Amino acid sequence: MNPDIGRTLKQEFGSRLEADVSLSKYTTFKIGGNAQYFLQATSRAELTFYLKRLYEMGIPVFILGGGSNILISDKGISGVVIKNNTRNIQIKGMKGRRRGARNLSDVYLDADSGVIMNQLVRFTIEQGLAGLHMHLGLPGTVGGALYMNSKWTRPEAYVGDILYQAEIIGSDGRVRIEPRSYFKLAYDYSIMHDTHDIVLGATFRLTSANTQDLWRQAEESMAIRKSTQPQGLHSAGCIFKNISHAQALSFSTPNHSTSAGFLIDHAGCIGLKSGNAEVSAVHANFIVNRSQATASDIRKLIVKIKDKVKAQFGIELEEEIRFIGDF
Repeated sequence: MNPDIGRTLKQEFGSRLEADVSLSKYTTFKIGGNAQYFLQATSRAELTFYLKRLYEMGIPVFILGGGSNILISDKGISGVVIKNNTRNIQIKGMKGRRRGARNLSDVYLDADSGVIMNQLVRFTIEQGLAGLHMHLGLPGTVGGALYMNSKWTRPEAYVGDILYQAEIIGSDGRVRIEPRSYFKLAYDYSIMHDTHDIVLGATFRLTSANTQDLWRQAEESMAIRKSTQPQGLHSAGCIFKNISHAQALSFSTPNHSTSAGFLIDHAGCIGLKSGNAEVSAVHANFIVNRSQATASDIRKLIVKIKDKVKAQFGIELEEEIRFIGDF
């Protein structure tokens, strides 16, 4: 990168621009090198302004939300990292029959992309709005949840299921609103993997429900999450995608399981280590940072797991986690 770019960025963004900022504290793994340059956006307008200017300047930019589902290189990230601290939530409209002041049909809720998913879920429950309640305890932000189309399995529920539309910005700097159909939502996928659009905000279509019933269902979901995922240690969520039903049948996995965690467990990976990174004994598709693990430790352990699963089952696991920076 042009050595004069720092001076140009400083002229553009002034005291808001920081340099050589450690990113480890912003990730759920508590791992990662430094951002070459760092900005924090606290409103949708500010986030949009930063992105438009950086795109115009041709400077690489990475949006950092809740820091889950990613592994940032020990070497850090070149260009500009924008920490997305946008937090606005607003009920935009209602549609359907009414009983007194309570709407009995659709409620449209708009949330900034930097809103923490767990806070959004709690807000909707308190408002008596169903649709996101099964995602209580989901880490990350709205933007990340839509990028990955985050899911819960008991019962199966994707964040994208109740998306109505989203405001996005493309790499050309053009802001537009796209309907749910645009995003081609699927398991661990949205079209943003290919287009590299950035979500600025999203509108969800929710339905009115009894708050106590929603809390009961949400807490049941949360109890399952706590009992089946490692607690008290730093992790980033599931490392690998589950395999397809066709693969499970083709490779005759035990009980035709599609679970990556099941395959990792049965390949003898529980407790497998690399440096201070270890495969969780609670959920084999989680890697935990025992203490001061590095991104290199995590990456090496991922390779070990893939090798053991392939040797046992002939299946090449695909990473769900995103590798950010130079590895």
